[in-house]
Amino acid sequence: MVTNKTASKQDEQEIIELWDRSVTATHDFLTQEDKETMREEIPGLFQFVDLQLWYACDELVGFSGRNKHSLEMLFIDPQFTAKGYGTAILQELITRYGITDVDVNEQNTVAKKFYLKNGFRIKARSKLDGQNRPYPILHLSNSDL
Repeated sequence: MVTNKTASKQDEQEIIELWDRSVTATHDFLTQEDKETMREEIPGLFQFVDLQLWYACDELVGFSGRNKHSLEMLFIDPQFTAKGYGTAILQELITRYGITDVDVNEQNTVAKKFYLKNGFRIKARSKLDGQNRPYPILHLSNSDL
């Protein structure tokens, strides 16, 4: 069972630390320079999403950010991966907020498999990420529309 709360400015450091652990575990394709740049950029993105912290037994499991029906970010602490928490969070986001779309780094094979397993399908591919870096993005949807 997961619970959530809306993140506040006071949660920012904890979120960044979780992001760093998660990216270190799953984004081995990033250069160190790009990872450091992204780490600096991510707090600026929080203002554009509904940022939620997700807990299991009062322990922070992960965080998500959504904009309308698009899941803009979902990061799980590596100590909680492959234990069903990501799926529980995603299903809650789909049920509660109607999430239909998500973008994922093509090289992040674990995330790609996760979303495909949860009913998403690849709709399109971009050669560059949103900041024009050479990390292809897969655009996924669980909607036929």
